[in-house]
Amino acid sequence: MPPEPEARRPVPIAPAAAVPDDDLPHPGCNCGRRRSARPAAPLLTDDLVIAARDRAREPELPAATEQHALATPVTPRLAKYDLVILSGSEAAAEREARIAAEFARHEHRVFHLGERVADDTRPAAPTLHRIAISPDLLASPNELFRFLSELRRREGIEAAMLLVPGGFNPALVSEIRERWNWRIATSIDAPAALREQVDVTIAVDTDAQSPDVPGVVALPRSMAWPSRWAALDAAFRAAWPRASVIVLTHDNLAFSRMCVASLLENTDYPNYELIVVDNASTDGTREEMERLARETPVVRLLANDQNVGFGPGNNQGLAAATGDIFVLLNNDTMVPRGWLTRLARHLGDPAVGLVGPATNRTCNEAQIDIPYQTYAEFRAVARNQALRHEGERYAIRMPMMFCTAFRRDAFERIGPLDERYEVGMFEDEDYALRARAAGYTLVWTPEVYIHHAYHASIGKLLPTGDYMRLVKLNQGRFEEKWGICWERHRPPPPTAS
Repeated sequence: MPPEPEARRPVPIAPAAAVPDDDLPHPGCNCGRRRSARPAAPLLTDDLVIAARDRAREPELPAATEQHALATPVTPRLAKYDLVILSGSEAAAEREARIAAEFARHEHRVFHLGERVADDTRPAAPTLHRIAISPDLLASPNELFRFLSELRRREGIEAAMLLVPGGFNPALVSEIRERWNWRIATSIDAPAALREQVDVTIAVDTDAQSPDVPGVVALPRSMAWPSRWAALDAAFRAAWPRASVIVLTHDNLAFSRMCVASLLENTDYPNYELIVVDNASTDGTREEMERLARETPVVRLLANDQNVGFGPGNNQGLAAATGDIFVLLNNDTMVPRGWLTRLARHLGDPAVGLVGPATNRTCNEAQIDIPYQTYAEFRAVARNQALRHEGERYAIRMPMMFCTAFRRDAFERIGPLDERYEVGMFEDEDYALRARAAGYTLVWTPEVYIHHAYHASIGKLLPTGDYMRLVKLNQGRFEEKWGICWERHRPPPPTAS
């Protein structure tokens, strides 16, 4: 991170657009439900230009993009995972339909699959998809797996809870979880062999008290459906290991807004927190992150009175993190849908210590030259990478810390970032050597593609010459510590897409 700049007048943050009171009942309706607030204008639009055609100028945003980002606050949003329901007995049909309706009403995508669901003529939310399937499909594990695989690819399903009937094959549970990072739920009436394999067990219309057992949720007869949805949602989210995403900020409000907006919009991973560590920003960044922390339960802010640098700032976030999975993410990045779900799946292998994504700009083989300019084009590129490179990962000398994920147990073994590198640079090289010395494999995966503006913060030192002085200083510290001569990384030559 660059040294703390001279004080200057903060850039005013545009207030959120005024919305009508959303705590009023639907007009002319006695359903008791509250109407939703009018959505604020989105920061990220399909035509928003996020990358320069000349990649040598990548850190510079077009003036129109920067003005739009400075004028448009980030919209608070919780992760919206998908729900896939496989219908079972006719007796459970009404209950399954109600669960489907409640989750769709809360803006989750719901795929309700069964023999009779397509005949349901009741009005449904736009995110509820009723798909007819034959009983023979449910009875054939291989055919069912192929069907779900095709549904996942066609609809872009990443993090999902799969609600299955009692006749579901228990052997499929672990395969679906390991391949796709989905979680599975079933009824408490299901056979013991299935209940032992699933992540959540549901007891519906029971008078018993909810047991204090992880993964078991009771829905008493006296509980209204909105409360039942909240209980199910909490149990479903807890089925995934908690992830902590740490973003370091120092000025660059436009980049920080675009990064956080993409993270809140595209993170479907159900159980995560965002920890923003602000290094004494003076351009309105801190005020924006304070607002988000007030309005969004998953966002926390750690505010520093001075620019403590890259290593110490990230160590602050790591020390405060509550997750089992950690991700260090630069504020000059943008993430696509499914990014965290897929990175977390690779960390399911205990041999993997650090994993990083593919990107447009880095210093090594994880750089993939794919032309795009707009936010919509970037999402299309990321989606295509996910489809073409499902499950792939490759060894790498150093996952660059613009985005690096690792488990808590690995962090506790490797330790925090070395703070001797002060402002920044060489922390990731140092951490990679320490991870390898601890016996871990270091990998990158082309199925996760993250946009990286590259040097948006520290690159400001280039015109003054301070950047190269800092490179040489930290290179010397690195070589003195490890007793080796540092070798430059070589990204692959550009290739046509």
